[in-house]
Amino acid sequence: PVFTIAMPTSLEKSSSGSNWQSGSTTLITESLAGRVIEIDSSGSIVWQKTGLNVPKDAERLGNGNTLITESGMSRVIEVDNGGNITWEKNGLNDPVDAERLGNGNTLITEHMGKKVIEVDSAGNEVWNKTDLYAPKDAERLDNGNTLIVEYTGGRIIEVDNSGNIVWEITGLDGPVDVEIFDFSMLITEYLGGRVFEGGVWEITGLDGPADAERLDNGNTLIVEYTGGRIIEVDNSGNIVWEKTGLLGPIDAERLNNEPPNAPTIDGPTNGRVGVKYEYTFNSTDDDGHDFWYRVDWGDDSPIEIVFPSNPDGSGVAKANHSWDAKGTYVISASTLDIHGAVSKWGYLEVTMPKNKAFNFNFNLLSWLFERFPQAFPILKKVFSYIWMI
Repeated sequence: PVFTIAMPTSLEKSSSGSNWQSGSTTLITESLAGRVIEIDSSGSIVWQKTGLNVPKDAERLGNGNTLITESGMSRVIEVDNGGNITWEKNGLNDPVDAERLGNGNTLITEHMGKKVIEVDSAGNEVWNKTDLYAPKDAERLDNGNTLIVEYTGGRIIEVDNSGNIVWEITGLDGPVDVEIFDFSMLITEYLGGRVFEGGVWEITGLDGPADAERLDNGNTLIVEYTGGRIIEVDNSGNIVWEKTGLLGPIDAERLNNEPPNAPTIDGPTNGRVGVKYEYTFNSTDDDGHDFWYRVDWGDDSPIEIVFPSNPDGSGVAKANHSWDAKGTYVISASTLDIHGAVSKWGYLEVTMPKNKAFNFNFNLLSWLFERFPQAFPILKKVFSYIWMI
């Protein structure tokens, strides 16, 4: 189907004044509600996985699936966009955090188990650090070491592959989360009611903060477990966006939606004025989002919106068009996903009208010269006239 509409904006802005990357969403783990939800900037749910038993953590993977730590079921699961389980690790002791590593393994924090383990895709344990003091979070560093948050220990430690402590920060008041970014560290203190970046920035007076992350725009996303909300604050601590009314929110991450790929355009590159020709548009969305095309035919006609016949993350769309005047036109098309992310443009140049084909039988010409040689001067003038047309 084809529709003619005004072009949408490429930047979405919430009513509270927080500039989100076009199409970005927030993935939220509601522990007491037993679900993981993905919301847009207006707070509308665009995806969810319900029926979970005390989920504690969730992260969106590169393949579009979601890794969920389900403490009440003593497991970590990976689910696809339809909520189907595609991988799981069972038999864990109060898992509270899980990270998919670059090598394909999964790093899991077991709070009551007092350990952090790394398992391969078959679920086999390939590394661990035991005898920890109520660990809440773990991150694998670029140097191969592991950063571990110990809640009752009041510290964050860095351990090497052998489990030896090579660095630590102590005296923390109930630390539950740590994030490494740009050679800096963002720490969340649940009991201390604050999130801080050592010696650089902090926000205090929070109501049971459970998680925080620094966003690409420089703001900070904070989860208040006791307060039942998620807030985004600027560098001065002003709230610029929030989601309230949540049941035991314990983890959140902002998902930066990647735009679809630039479309290809196939169809006739020459034609006649006033004749409709069919063109095919093809694109893909690596995030698996539904999408459509906006098409500029290069003339005075309005922008057209063309929907794929099978919009499932990859889809082909067809549209017909005719031009009213002779000339060369450039068809331009871009792809928009359902969250507003816009691809680069694809192009196809067409010329109206096409050159008239001139097919001549040279065997006939040879026969004419042999049969009527006296007519050659006349034929020469005729051919000269034809080529000048």
